[in-house]
This record gives sequence, C-alpha cells and structure tokens, in this order.
Amino acid sequence: MNARKVPRSSVPFFVIALILTLLLAACVPVAAPAAEAPAAAPAAAEATTAPEPEPTAVPEAEDGGTLTFATDSPWGTYSPFRPTYQYGYSSNFPAMLTHSRLFDLDRDNVPHPNLALEWDVSDDATTYTFKLRQDAKWHDGEPVTARDVEATVKFILTQATNINPQRWISSLKGGQAFYDGESDELPGVQIPDDFTVIFELEKPIVGWHLSATTDLQILPAHIFANVAPEDIVEHHAPAWYTPELNIGSGPFKFVRAERDQFIELVRNDDYYGGAPKVERIIFKNFGAADTQFIALQKGELDVWKVPQDFYEQALGLDNVDVELVNRNYIRVFLIHYESDKLSDKRVRQALAYAIDREGICESLYSGLCQPYNSYMEMRPWLAPDLNQYEYNPEKAQELLDAAIADGTWDPNNELTVNWYYSDALHQDIMAAIQQNLAAVGVKTQLQFLEGTSVSAAAANCEYDLMYQGWGFSFPEDYNSFFTDADRCTSPWGDEEARALFNQTAATVDEGERRAIHNQIQTRLNDELPMMPFLQFTGPLAISKRVGGFDEDAQWNQYYPWNNGFANIVNWSVSE
Repeated sequence: MNARKVPRSSVPFFVIALILTLLLAACVPVAAPAAEAPAAAPAAAEATTAPEPEPTAVPEAEDGGTLTFATDSPWGTYSPFRPTYQYGYSSNFPAMLTHSRLFDLDRDNVPHPNLALEWDVSDDATTYTFKLRQDAKWHDGEPVTARDVEATVKFILTQATNINPQRWISSLKGGQAFYDGESDELPGVQIPDDFTVIFELEKPIVGWHLSATTDLQILPAHIFANVAPEDIVEHHAPAWYTPELNIGSGPFKFVRAERDQFIELVRNDDYYGGAPKVERIIFKNFGAADTQFIALQKGELDVWKVPQDFYEQALGLDNVDVELVNRNYIRVFLIHYESDKLSDKRVRQALAYAIDREGICESLYSGLCQPYNSYMEMRPWLAPDLNQYEYNPEKAQELLDAAIADGTWDPNNELTVNWYYSDALHQDIMAAIQQNLAAVGVKTQLQFLEGTSVSAAAANCEYDLMYQGWGFSFPEDYNSFFTDADRCTSPWGDEEARALFNQTAATVDEGERRAIHNQIQTRLNDELPMMPFLQFTGPLAISKRVGGFDEDAQWNQYYPWNNGFANIVNWSVSE
C-alpha cells in the first residue's frame, strides 16, 4: 500500500457540498455501457438497467483498455460549459478530457501550456496576451484558432445561456454591457491574427488569467454559431448528450452519455499532445458509496475518491493502492463577531484553544485531517509563524475569565452552533466540539440546518458559530469575499484589512503580494473574525492495473477545475 500516516499536527459554495451529498444519496446504481465497461452493480442494490448499445469503433493501436471512474454528479451527466459549477463539480472532469483550455494548472497552481504556448501579462495587470499553437484540431478535423476563443467568451457571456461567468462579466472590458445586452461589441477581446488572443480588463487584476482562463473550455465556433441558449441551460438539454455539440480538441472524444447512468469517451488519436495509451474512459454512476466500494473491490472501478468511512476498508484491498492527496480544502467556523457574545477577540480565541482538533482528527477522521489556522487554504501561500491554537483548555479558561472580569463575556451565554453536513460523522464531530466547549464552561446549542435555511441563516447572522466548507482556488479570490460581500455573508468588516486585500489585486510582484497576504493572514489569525478549523487529506484508491496516474492526476480527482491532465497520454490500463 502507498497510504501514508497523516501527521498528528503540523474549502454560494457553502451549500453546494450539502446539496450534492443529498442528491448523490438519491442516485441508484446503474448498468454500464457495453464493450469494455464494468459489469452491472450487484442485484441487491436494485440496479436500474440501461440499453446496451454496440461498442463504438476505435482505431487499432498498440495500447488500449478501458479506464473506469465513478461519477459523483447527481445526474451522471457531462458538461463542456464552464466557468460554471451549477451542475456539479464532477461534470467538469469528463469535459476537461474532451476539451482544451488556453493553459492548465498543476497541483501547485503553476501554469503549463495547452492551446496557448506563450502568454504575457502587462506590467499593470490589465492586458493578457496569449499566443496559440497552430497544430491543434477539433475532433472533426477543423483547425483551432483565436476565433474559437473569441466565440467561446461571447457564448458564455450571453445571458440566456445561464452560465454567469462572474470573473469575465465584471472584469473584462465591456463584459457587463455585453452580458446585459446593451452592446454587441466586446472590446475586452481582441484578435489581431488567427493565433493571438488579447484580453483587456477594466482595472488591474493580478492573477486574473489563473482564475478565469483555466475555467474556460474552448468551444468550436463553427459548431456553436447556431446553438440556441435553451439547448444548454438545463442539464437534460440536447447539448449535454449530443455528440455533435460536444466536439472538442482534447485527448478524448465524447461518444455518448445516459442521464444518471454513464458517460463514454474514446481516445483522440490526432491529439496534438500525442495519442493517449488508454483506448476508452467510462464514467459510471455506481450509486451510493457502499456499492462503489463493492465495484472497487470487484475490479469494476479503477479510480475512486475514498470516503473517510471506507478508508480503512480500502487499505485492506489487495487490488488497489491507496494514495493520500494533500487537499487545500478546509472547514471553518464563521463567527458572528459583531454580537455581544463574541465581540471580544479573547472569547473567540478561547473557543479556538478549547477545541481538541487533533483529537477529532485522530479519533473521528482516521487521521485524514489536521488543524488549520488560516483562511488561506492554498498551502503554498500559507503565512509562516501563525498562532497554531493548539488544544489548551487552561489557556481558554484564562481568556474567558479575563473577559468575564471586563464584562465582555457572560458565563450564562449559550452559543448557537450551526452546521449542514447530514452524515453521522459530523454529528459526532459536533458532539465532540460541544463537549470540549462545555469543559471550559461554554454552553452550546447544536442546530443542524437543511436546504435554504443554510443560506438564510448565513445571510441574516442567525448563528454564533457556522460550520462550513471553505474553498477558493487562488489567493486573489478572497478579495471580493472579504471586501465586497454584504454582512453577514462576509466574515470581516475591518477597513484596514479591506485596504490590504484590495492592494493585493493590484500588486504585480509576487514577492510583494505574498508579503501582503502574510500580513492579512497574521491579522485575521489574531482577530479570528472566522475560525479556521481543519484541513483534509483525501484518500484515493487506484487499481493496480492503472499506470501513469501521477500526482497531478491524483490531485485533479479532488480539484476537477484544475488540470491534472498534462500526463494523460501516459495513463495506461493493463487488462
């Protein structure tokens, strides 16, 4: 086994995790497509079968085989339309295999060429220039040009498509007017020749290309010139399943998909990065986690994001290796710091000291997490020398006693702790937190929230502590959240912090920008307007018959909006 012991010490996204969890739980196991796809789920799972079409013809090649993934999408669907996550993260993964982006990011957010071989950012971070490769072709043989990039941007900026790419609408010169239908012109996109694309922004935004263009699957202009918006706005619309509308330029070609069942891709032998070794990729909806585990055990599933409660069982399988992915994604507590109960930062700090986060990770999470102490979940940007708030109930009691003496904390207070994860594990976590806080005299009322009540409570400050997922892909993504969001959806209202965040967006030099982010992290680490809680390690089970699935590919299983595909042509399957 390749699993490693995790050290005891050393991510509107707030409700998506809950919604996807609930929807996934409603999925039923299904049959895979014919050919080399996995067998159907066990009869006990009451599988719903699909028609078994004839295998798709594939050119003969030296390598071959079928690689099978489980789809987490509640619809088992496929979407080439980004940047949007309204249909679920996992629908992005297949599209990133069939479609290309200007460039891709590795697990450290370092950009690597894809359709663009070169790019340049102006000194004032308002102009981004991309030079495209000239050997890329669409799956139907047509050449990929800068006009395709322009058409893609205009397509996603068409309001009727319901894609709503905020990074483009608000940033691109003329983007808002185009989106609102006030203008047919889009001056923020310039095409000086067939293989050059220039994006101009309304104001300086450092790193804009990292958070915007890597979310942009380039679409073929000659196909989408006649596609009506209503063909893509719903997940059952034709564009999701019609091969002609899913022509891309990536290493794999879309073959077909059945809603709630499977997606089938076949290799692109004319891919500009070289023909992949794997002949076919299947994304199958195996149903709930227990039937997914059975499929893994039987060798029907090749790569699986292992749920925490199946981690120990996966370690016991002889046919897989379990790799551990150091995820950036974290969990935090938003704190209603403006309330009388929690306005004193000493009380907020006392809460951090009072909770045994290491103990929770070891006893409840199989060691697959560790305490985390910054809002910045991008580990390469983590500030040094932050207060670690190690478990210290004596320190917590000391801080509370000082606040009592100053009249800023009443020991009769009761804190409302909200969370929205419905699994039994989180019930245990909340119970452990309640017990830890009770040990220092802090009374709590645990309140599980469902559906729209989550966003309503967050918007109206109807909580003392709100436990939630937290995840941004890039340092500058925090700017709008901390500075532009209305209270109570924003966890901070400090003007100095606002100024520092705004400064990072216009600071081109990375060293200077890191220094500002370090300053902000140190400030929030002391003030705790939100309480960072845990950072996770993601177990990934990989069949021993799979080769070439490197660290970036493993990372992508947890971050399907980054690349992880630079090595895709070297993925292999032994039959």
